[in-house]
Amino acid sequence: MKGTKRRGAAAAILSVLAMTACSNPRVEGDSGPPGDGQATVQAKELTVWTNSADPVSIRNVYDRFSKKYGVKMNIVEIAADGFENQVQTKWVSGDRPDILEYHATSASWALNPARNMVDLSKMPYVAKSGDLYQHVGAYRGKVYAAVTQSPGVFGIFYNKKVLKEAGLRPPETYDDLSRICTVLKAEDPAVNPLWESGGSQWATQILGGILYMSSAQKRDNWAQKVMDKKAAFDDRSGPFVAGASAYDRLRKDGCFNKDATTAKFETSVKSVADGSSAMVALGSDLSPFNQEFGGDTDKTDATIGFAAVSADGPIASWAPNVSGTWYVPKSGDAGRQSTALAFIKYATGEGYQQYIDESKTAPLLSGFKEPSGVQHLQQQITAAYEGNSALAFNTDLVGFSDRFPTYTTGILSGQETPQGVGKKAQTAFEQGAKAAGLQGW
Repeated sequence: MKGTKRRGAAAAILSVLAMTACSNPRVEGDSGPPGDGQATVQAKELTVWTNSADPVSIRNVYDRFSKKYGVKMNIVEIAADGFENQVQTKWVSGDRPDILEYHATSASWALNPARNMVDLSKMPYVAKSGDLYQHVGAYRGKVYAAVTQSPGVFGIFYNKKVLKEAGLRPPETYDDLSRICTVLKAEDPAVNPLWESGGSQWATQILGGILYMSSAQKRDNWAQKVMDKKAAFDDRSGPFVAGASAYDRLRKDGCFNKDATTAKFETSVKSVADGSSAMVALGSDLSPFNQEFGGDTDKTDATIGFAAVSADGPIASWAPNVSGTWYVPKSGDAGRQSTALAFIKYATGEGYQQYIDESKTAPLLSGFKEPSGVQHLQQQITAAYEGNSALAFNTDLVGFSDRFPTYTTGILSGQETPQGVGKKAQTAFEQGAKAAGLQGW
């Protein structure tokens, strides 16, 4: 997708397929306007399911639409921890919003978009998104997601002062992470080399595999090889087992915080910011760090650095952002569905430039201006992404993706082995592939 308006921003990817694509007990009606950009505001209120971790810039899009068109936006915040399971539990019970904020990955397949979502393929924003929807946000050739926020980039956030005082350079490989760990433990035992957040669980998949696998994705498109039955998770000499083994070595070498199995990712930001930890693997949402420094982005930039890390070198891993990715479920109410589509048109059209200017991120859609005053750390992340990156390997590996954080958390606690996780991952993927009807399975 290089050469399109697909650029880096921030967020975590948590692909989920907890139920099969046909498990919904309620069949939505097909009545309502089509997703072609012509729908108008007809309802006085809408219900929106959102992720509680959304930045203010996303929340303000709802507010501006509400004020401009006189539509009450009933915002239902769903906790970021366990977000996917909560959405799917509500969904399978028959509950539906008018607008759903959700992943543009295989996680959405469990919601059966072909049956339950409005086809947005003819919306104007699709043509302005380059080849984005050849990779994400589509199901069986049709576009169902409206992705408005630039993809999230995963990497290592580090405290510049801690590494500099130890005479260390930012990491580029997992061997570098091990070396930094060894040096810091010897020279300054009070500093924790790497923070890990087993209590949040989702965060463990970043260091537990997403970063490591970006080189295999870049070189071989490894995930596609798995889907084509040309590779497997449990290949003893394969990159997945190697990545799990590298993660396990970091654990065995004592590189993580002592409470790694119970700690939450929110605490990791504070720990790296104050220098009690040297590094943490996270997605590229800078708002937690900026909030930690009281909104002083200059202080964030002076304190925190970003490094792309993989098995073989500085290859950034990216994924579509859940924040600002919207779907329009078929509601059976033509007026509300029309108004939901009008919101999508607004958010990707007349309201998009203000969002970009406020969020200080590069526009995903063509025809919009770059914002001024973009934070230096964000520029560093964008440069890492545009220079050398690969789609996160677990984006569309159905069945496996929802269980991935459980596997990596198991390795973190010492209850799982790398080879054992490889076998479980392969079984989970095979089951998910068959349930989703992937070609050849």
